[in-house]
Amino acid sequence: MTHSDTGPVRVFLGAPSILTPGQQTTLERWVGWLERQPFQVVRLGRDGHGDDPWHTLSRLLTQVDGIVLLGFRQLHAPDAVWRPDTGEESRSARWWTSPWLQLEAGMAVALSLPVLVAPEDDVAEGVFQPETWNGQVRGTRLSTPGTGTGDWCDAVRAHREHRA
Repeated sequence: MTHSDTGPVRVFLGAPSILTPGQQTTLERWVGWLERQPFQVVRLGRDGHGDDPWHTLSRLLTQVDGIVLLGFRQLHAPDAVWRPDTGEESRSARWWTSPWLQLEAGMAVALSLPVLVAPEDDVAEGVFQPETWNGQVRGTRLSTPGTGTGDWCDAVRAHREHRA
């Protein structure tokens, strides 16, 4: 089956809506890399969720073949404590990204979509922890779009062929 027989391979790109100029440049590099694969990049802007963000997001994710989540730094919590006053108390990650990315990752996993996550340095919560990168969820460095993503690209194309 050729690319023209199945239509475009669509990939959802999730990232925080508010970015620094440097983060915006990195986002644009990722979009460029994805488009050269060639994947059609689908994004959902800050105001694109409508009155029912869960329905909007789930409907959109059923129309794509893979998902990329860019874990840009959003919350700086240098003195935060995880599980205070318990036997598991520990220092939390210093940097956190948008919690929406965790929701998007969970929905994508539930839909059996290939997931690629790319955290900014020091972002390591949830799906952005390298220990969680196996099977369906793959990870790479945010600073180098496309590096080490061959298996994920293959999985996205395979998903498209299966869906067609």
